[in-house]
Amino acid sequence: MTTQDKTFISLISTMGRVLLTESGEGTIMIEEQLHQVAAHYGYHLNILCLSEYIEITIYHEEEHIHHAIIQATPGIASLSRISSVKTLLHDIDNGLTLETADEKMQKISTSPPIYPDWLRVIGTSFFAMGFAPLVIATWTEVWISGVLGLISGLICVVLEKNRFGLFFPLIASFFVGVVSLTVFHDTAISYGPVFLMIPALFICIPGDTMSAAAGEVFYGKLTAGSARLVSAFMCLLQMVIGILLAIEVTGATVRTLDKGDISGTFNSFYILLFVIVFCLGLCLTFNVPMTYLKWLSIFAILTLVIQYVVGQWAGDLIGTFVAAIAAGVMANIATKSPSQPPRVVLFISSFFILTVGAKGIEGLSSIIGGYVVEGSREIMAMIILFPTVTIGIAIGYLISTQKKQLQQKN
Repeated sequence: MTTQDKTFISLISTMGRVLLTESGEGTIMIEEQLHQVAAHYGYHLNILCLSEYIEITIYHEEEHIHHAIIQATPGIASLSRISSVKTLLHDIDNGLTLETADEKMQKISTSPPIYPDWLRVIGTSFFAMGFAPLVIATWTEVWISGVLGLISGLICVVLEKNRFGLFFPLIASFFVGVVSLTVFHDTAISYGPVFLMIPALFICIPGDTMSAAAGEVFYGKLTAGSARLVSAFMCLLQMVIGILLAIEVTGATVRTLDKGDISGTFNSFYILLFVIVFCLGLCLTFNVPMTYLKWLSIFAILTLVIQYVVGQWAGDLIGTFVAAIAAGVMANIATKSPSQPPRVVLFISSFFILTVGAKGIEGLSSIIGGYVVEGSREIMAMIILFPTVTIGIAIGYLISTQKKQLQQKN
């Protein structure tokens, strides 16, 4: 094995670990990016990629040189690393040497979060406040979501540093539930506790995970997609269990989960302004470089507007489908330049805006509260929505790349 081989193994193994840990787009994009790097440096890879596991066999000039197994558990993404990997891939395509590429990749893998913990906690509060008007468009919902978001953010930055991070959805929903049912009891009963909690818990609602899982199943990655889907449902169950524990501790009953008055008082202009606040919070929470805030805001607002306009005309499902198609087209066009965000950074805003995961927690809570029929409808809505979003984005991607594919054939 030559020194060059060892350097390539180091590069591809580290890149695989980083991409797997931040695998918001699913395993398909991981394989594509690793093959891209290998082809540039004259290597060939056989890859088996699951949601938390990559097995890579490396060949050079038809000679087997290495077999690597990489394990990583996807968590709260640090999207600054994904952004750095995109820039590195562009540099590699432009002739970056293998040694320099490996050095840069090692620095990316060990780079700390770009924002300090205290700022990420504030970011989670902004994240919750910005999303609150999409749940209940009132000032009361906004400021209470900001307070509850601080609690979620504090729990997140504490737990992600140790093994208890696996139970973040459970612990966050418990403490948010206790505060909602005690400090904000009257408002929780008026709105319905779950609707008061959802903005603050949106950081751990696995809408992006569900959509990535549907994409993997759609593209034939059945094992990876099924495992990711089970993980997403376990996350939802943790959240529901946390809410139930909060009900027990506070002496409430499951009837407390009744829905209240969720009519809003904001006009459309205020809602769009709070989408920008939501994107600011998303940047701080998920370590997205602030230079991408403009793109995230534009992308999220366009997704929301398209969903609303088409939904008013043709129904919510068609509105979501058309918005997802538009998201796929816009994301692929907007990410061609190395100075623009990676697709996953733009997609994550649309996953949150299209609220795939929230339907699940609403449905499970309704069933536990005794509203079996209504809860079952919400669960079915979630089951239909997440593949709708994924298929829509896939169609948008195909539409936006059709011209390039035709040129290649000609």
